Amino acid sequence: MPTLSALNLTGSHESAGERLCGVTAEFEPASLNLIHGPRGSGVNLLLRYLGLMERPHQGEVLLTGESTRAWTDARCIEARSRHFGFVFETPLLIPSFNVAENVAMPFFKLTQASPELAREATARALDHVGLAQYAEETVDALPLWAQQRVALARALVTRPQALFVENIDALFRDSELIAILELLSSTRRTLGCCIIATAAHSDVAHFATRAIEMAAGRVARDWQPGGFLS
Repeated sequence: MPTLSALNLTGSHESAGERLCGVTAEFEPASLNLIHGPRGSGVNLLLRYLGLMERPHQGEVLLTGESTRAWTDARCIEARSRHFGFVFETPLLIPSFNVAENVAMPFFKLTQASPELAREATARALDHVGLAQYAEETVDALPLWAQQRVALARALVTRPQALFVENIDALFRDSELIAILELLSSTRRTLGCCIIATAAHSDVAHFATRAIEMAAGRVARDWQPGGFLS
C-alpha cells in the first residue's frame, strides 16, 4: 500500500505564485521521490499538500489508504508529528540547545520513553547522518551544511513513515548534495521510509527511484530513473 496518495490535488498559493491542477500520484514505502521543476511550477505546493501543512481546494491526500479530507487541524498536526519528518531550507534549530538536545526534542514530545531510550535514539540518528562526534556542540558553532544534517537527524529520530525535504538542491551544493543523496538513498533502504524531496533542477532526479517533473501546476513527466544509488 502506498504511504501517501495524492488524488486530483488542485489549489493555489498566491503569495508563492504556485498552483496545482489535478495532480494524482502515489508514493511507496522505501522510495526516494524527487519532485522537480522551476519556481512557480507547483513542486513545493505539492509537498505542502502531501505533508498536510495546507489543504487543497479540491482533491485529497491519503495516508496509508486513509483519506485525510475530513481531518481536523488538530488531527493533521498529530499526524505530522507522529508519522512525518521535515527538513526545510532554514534548519529551524534552537540556538540555546546543543546538537543532541535539538535532535532529541521531537522524541521527548511524542513518547513517554525513558531518558536512556531517548539518548539511544538520538545517538542512532546522529550516527546515521555522520554527526555523532558533534553531539555536545552548540548548533551555532556548526557550518550551515552540518546544521542541515542536524535538522535531518531530528526529522529521522522518531523513524517517520514519510520524510519531506524542501528544495534539496538549494540546501546542499556540489559534493555535499551528492553526499546527502547517498544518505537519503541509504535512509529509504535501512529505515523503509518514503522520502519526498523537491528540487529546482532535473539533475538530481537521476539519483531517485522515482522522479516527477512539474510544469505550470501539472505533472509533465513521471518516471523511474532507476536511481544511480538504488
